Amino acid sequence: MLKRTVAALLLSYTLTALPAQASVTWPKGQLLPTLSTPASTQDLISIPPTGSDHPAADGVLFSSLKGIVNRTKPRIWTAEGKGKDKTQWIGDMGLGYVEPDPWSLITKYRREIKGLVVYDPKQPDTENLASTIAGERKALVVAPGRLAKLTSAPYNLKVLVDLRGKFTSKLAVYQYLYDHEWHGVTHRMIVGLPPSTHTAIREYAVAVKSAVVWLDPRQPNEKVMLDKFLASMGPGGVVLGWWPEEQSGVEAASAYGIATCASDWCTNLSNFSGTSRKVNVKPTPHELPAIENKIYLAFVMSDGDNMQYQEHRLREMWNDPDRGKVPMGWTMSPAMLDAMPGVLDYYYRTSTPNDCLISGPSGYGYTYPNNWKDQTALANYVAKSDDYCRRAGYRVITIWNTIQGGIDPGVGKVYAANAPSLLGLTAENAGHGLAIYQAANGKKLPSFSLTATYCGVMAQLTKEIAGGAKGWDGNEPRFLIIQAEPWHGLMPRDFVTLVNGLDPNYVVVRPDTIFQMMRKVNGLQQDPLAH
Repeated sequence: MLKRTVAALLLSYTLTALPAQASVTWPKGQLLPTLSTPASTQDLISIPPTGSDHPAADGVLFSSLKGIVNRTKPRIWTAEGKGKDKTQWIGDMGLGYVEPDPWSLITKYRREIKGLVVYDPKQPDTENLASTIAGERKALVVAPGRLAKLTSAPYNLKVLVDLRGKFTSKLAVYQYLYDHEWHGVTHRMIVGLPPSTHTAIREYAVAVKSAVVWLDPRQPNEKVMLDKFLASMGPGGVVLGWWPEEQSGVEAASAYGIATCASDWCTNLSNFSGTSRKVNVKPTPHELPAIENKIYLAFVMSDGDNMQYQEHRLREMWNDPDRGKVPMGWTMSPAMLDAMPGVLDYYYRTSTPNDCLISGPSGYGYTYPNNWKDQTALANYVAKSDDYCRRAGYRVITIWNTIQGGIDPGVGKVYAANAPSLLGLTAENAGHGLAIYQAANGKKLPSFSLTATYCGVMAQLTKEIAGGAKGWDGNEPRFLIIQAEPWHGLMPRDFVTLVNGLDPNYVVVRPDTIFQMMRKVNGLQQDPLAH
């Protein structure tokens, strides 16, 4: 009987790659898990609770509560940070809300909580270990200063694990996690979060039973520890959250065939993951303007790989009433199909004919394809990215190989061979023009090196457009793609002002349109999906 029970458990884990639970589904081949449909009325709270006398501790506590509760059915919605509209997305997802006293929710959902995991403030990384354990054991993550309150009436919660005084170093914490807890959580993802300062996506890690780590690959000892996790995940896994430093983190994961889905400040990922997976994609326009001897200009807004950007900053830009008056490429994450399909559908539902949704770097997750060691794994990554992009309606992918790198020719051929739905790629090595990659199977894919990257203010945009037009004699069409960035205050109204100031030799078009024009000029099929 014991052998049969153990065998059944092992079979269940193998089939799902996630500890069995009816409310979280994660089919093979699906990038991120799906949670249950959110309750029609959400309990809306602030994290940390308004007026908290222990904001850092309470932020982690209520994030873990939210993860436990939302695992079964998303019922807690949170507002985090200053100046955020607490109810905007709730209404857009067709949900209602009430605003209870946050502490009353511990009583309300008491039957779903098994106990407490106490972290050690003297070793901050025990907060990440405690979050990992909490996901496994349906426990709240608690600071010592909250123990008296939570072990007394009306909560009467018992301590399951007390991590105080057990570790002498950060590495010892993560070694313990790897040796004793890693086997009980999913290996299809890890969540990268610094302890103490971040609470946002911690709820999602608890909900889906993911390990939470914060290891810096620039530090040799931490790199060795990080490699243990990455190696045991294998190609196709993903890192959610973020890294201590961008390039070194993405490089470390890329070497193992693992992509990063930036999401550290996502505040309601467990809720969004349960929204309807029906996304009403708007088709790519095929009617091209006549290609004249003009300067054709497309704008691309960067950072769309970051899902918290879709939840927060992009939404601020999207609300600008001047959005849609100028063609614009908005980079988005293909992982939204799993993590926030309702949000993706919202952007399509409210888009104009001038809004073009394309993929952020470098496909279904942020990675440096030039750094992949396993070419079969890279081909699988590209093919899966093509599948996600096709279903999300993205026809262009921006490829990043470090912040300013180009695409190795061999990598370009892998995309040409395995991404048949794409119109083209963009690359970050500014100013190197058009390349056309031809795969062994004969498929061709154009890649355009961005004319300029990371233009964050109007003066820079104006300068780079003029630089891209320099030397043009009017005897042939010229194509420019300018990458803007959203973090220095640019809004759609600024692009209206900019375009109104251009002379008639400039024609502003969508990114998918400019690639169709480049394809036509270079004798390629205008749209590889056209029949």
